[in-house]
Amino acid sequence: MADAHDLHELLRASTGDTGCTAGAAILDAYAELELAGEDAAGVYPGTAIHLQSCPGCRADHDGLLEAARRFGDMRPQ
Repeated sequence: MADAHDLHELLRASTGDTGCTAGAAILDAYAELELAGEDAAGVYPGTAIHLQSCPGCRADHDGLLEAARRFGDMRPQ
């Protein structure tokens, strides 16, 4: 079970945080910029802020990056 500090971190709103819904809509573009070595946080600062404070969205982001790194060169058959 999460302690009070973890709960506070999850529920606190950071200035500029776009939230889960807005971040999810561009998460693929954010990851593509990162994979290309571009400044994704500079292009999508609200999403960068959100990923720092939302463990669920951060897990989605990390999983998307991992999948792209492992399978990004595969083409549909």
